[in-house]
Amino acid sequence: MYISIMKTQIINLISLLGVLLLFSCKNVSTFPISAPSAANVEDRLIGKWKFTEDTNKHNFYAVTAGYTPNCYHVKFWNRGGTNPTFEAEMHCSKIGSSMFINVPYWEDGFTNRGFIFLKVLNTNADFSTMTTAAVADTTMRRLKNSDAVKAYVTKHLNDPHFYRDTAHFFKVK
Repeated sequence: MYISIMKTQIINLISLLGVLLLFSCKNVSTFPISAPSAANVEDRLIGKWKFTEDTNKHNFYAVTAGYTPNCYHVKFWNRGGTNPTFEAEMHCSKIGSSMFINVPYWEDGFTNRGFIFLKVLNTNADFSTMTTAAVADTTMRRLKNSDAVKAYVTKHLNDPHFYRDTAHFFKVK
C-alpha cells in the first residue's frame, strides 16, 4: 500500500515538473504580444482540455469565458483533477495567420509579472485537438512594450529555433 501511494506521488510530481518545465523558464516577456482584442477572440478554446504528455490522465485545464473582455479564464487542476494550482486570464494574439496564446506568468511569490507565448501550430477541423509550442527566446524581458514584442515575434515567426516544448492538447467533451 505504502509503495503504491509513493508511486502515485512520484508520478504526480513528475507530471507537475512537466507542466513547470513548460511554464517556468526564462522565456518570459514583460508585455503581451498585443492587448486583448475582439479581433483575436477564439471561443473554441472554451472547454476542458487535457495535456497529452501529462502522466496523470485525470489532470486538466478548464478554460471559460474570462472576467476581462476578450480574455479567457484558465485553471489547471492537478492531483488527478482535484487541486487547482494555476489560474489566470489569458488572451489570444494573431500575427498574420498564426495564433498565439498569451499566458500570464508570475515569478517568486507572484512578483515580476510577465507572459509566456504559446504558438498554436495546428488544430483539427472541430478544434478538439491542438498542438502548441512555447516561444523559447530568453531575451524578451528587454523589450519595452507590446509593439516591440510583436515586431520581435514577427521577425522570428517561422524560425524553428525560436520555439520549444511542443505540447499536445485534446478537448474532453
